[in-house]
Amino acid sequence: MQSDARWLVLSKPLRAPLRDGTTVLASTLVRALPAERQCAYLGDPEAPLRPGLDRVLPAGHVGYAPGLFDKARLFATLVDPRLRALDVHLFFSPNHASQSVLATVRRLSRRRKFVQTIPASQGAEAHVGALGLLDAIVVTSEDARDRLGRAGLHHPRLECIHPGIHLPQHTVVDPAASRRLLYAGDLDETVATRLIALGHMLARPELGAWSLVLACRPKGDGDATARSRIRRELADAIADGRVTVLAEVDDMDALLRSASLQLYLADHTRKKVDLPLVLLEGLARGVGLAALDVAPVREIFDVADAEHLDVGLRLPVDPDAAALAVVSAVVDPGRLRAWGTAARQLALQRFSDTAMAARYVELYAQLERLP
Repeated sequence: MQSDARWLVLSKPLRAPLRDGTTVLASTLVRALPAERQCAYLGDPEAPLRPGLDRVLPAGHVGYAPGLFDKARLFATLVDPRLRALDVHLFFSPNHASQSVLATVRRLSRRRKFVQTIPASQGAEAHVGALGLLDAIVVTSEDARDRLGRAGLHHPRLECIHPGIHLPQHTVVDPAASRRLLYAGDLDETVATRLIALGHMLARPELGAWSLVLACRPKGDGDATARSRIRRELADAIADGRVTVLAEVDDMDALLRSASLQLYLADHTRKKVDLPLVLLEGLARGVGLAALDVAPVREIFDVADAEHLDVGLRLPVDPDAAALAVVSAVVDPGRLRAWGTAARQLALQRFSDTAMAARYVELYAQLERLP
């Protein structure tokens, strides 16, 4: 279809199933843009994100780790003569090969504006030289902006735009009722150690009705080793249903709504959006958060503090201390309910898709006014 697109949103194809953080974030932005802000993107023309709007460029589904052909197809879009009038908004984390290609295209297309959103910022400091050639750089955490600045990226349009999510109409009525803890994230050895410590504590008599669900896609480094260790050391708890270990989850909404408290027990966000979207999705459904007090995830609590909202618990990194803090909190149903109410309010005030889209529209407008 013809559209009045001004910007090309370039990422892995935005088509179902949308499972990784980058494509979810990019598709959320496209859906939340005002109708007069049409764009072009790779996806499925038969299933557009906004029927009747936008220009959908046919592209097949790409897995978590794109191959060489997939990457070539992606960057070929930048030099497609049919699209050369469009400014470019890229959604990917920097690496040497991609930034080299982008720098070449940038030199050959001086009239186009180039914005790069860096969803997962780990290691981005190594690419400050290439990033400095762009018209704007967007990171998803203040921690990332600070790290890039310390690494020498002093750019007038280095922006932090926190991720936004679609806010569901209904929230969990009583998060304390299910007595279920949820960890939805990647597995590695240190995460496994913390989960095992927590799983052992669920054997306490006062926690007899509580359970722990692990929803971990088998994609991270060390996942298989960590998963095997959890199954071995928590075998009894798994056998009696106190601990459940899942892989791919088809209905994440239902799983989040079944939780009393969501956990984040990794001390990093490697290969994830800096503020993991699943945590924001849980907040939006009225489920509080217990997370390690480390960057960049601690930013969720920092934002909540600025809004005078108590959404959960900052955890120490020590496995036993973190487990003890969690179990000491969950025995108070009133505390879980209060966290859930505040969590929903925080999502409404600071992490909505419309708020995120408004920031990007403002950035687009600034760049369009440049010569």
